[in-house]
Amino acid sequence: MKCPNCNKEINKNYCMFCGYMLDNGNFIDKNKKGDVSLLETYLGYNYDKIVRNKNWISTLLLGPLYIVVKGFLLHGLFLFFLDCFLFFFCLMLNNHFPLPGFNLILNILLIITNRILWMTLDNLIYIKLLNKKLEKIKEDNPNNYREIIDKMSKSRDNIPGLIAIFCFISLMIILILYLLKK
Repeated sequence: MKCPNCNKEINKNYCMFCGYMLDNGNFIDKNKKGDVSLLETYLGYNYDKIVRNKNWISTLLLGPLYIVVKGFLLHGLFLFFLDCFLFFFCLMLNNHFPLPGFNLILNILLIITNRILWMTLDNLIYIKLLNKKLEKIKEDNPNNYREIIDKMSKSRDNIPGLIAIFCFISLMIILILYLLKK
């Protein structure tokens, strides 16, 4: 890997020429000897953060919509609807619990468990989907797949995914307000 400061070769996350250290950069396995995986090429400096699940705040807040923000619209929306269905199913089961007042505790535990589940699974699902996408690019373009993935990584702003989430949440709020007025 090249040093971003002086463009010399980096050895063990440390540049011997200018002293630049990679502490939050790409995760480099010492056994690879400079060979970077497709996932590392695509994610760049975010590789360590996503692989080690250090972005837990965004996964906590977005849940399955995190997959939509990362560029997998259909997969993310499917997971969102599945999550809503299972969440409301468990919520209905909790509300029919025979002990009075205990259903509130179960509902709070359900919400906490749901968020912890998505904090754990979001990056795993994203990495799995991204690996499939990158392998397909590698199969389709065997000669220049590294350049294509490098260009994709530089332009991965997912404005359509953010617009879809905004529209979807707005639609859900309008629907809930409409149902509450009846």
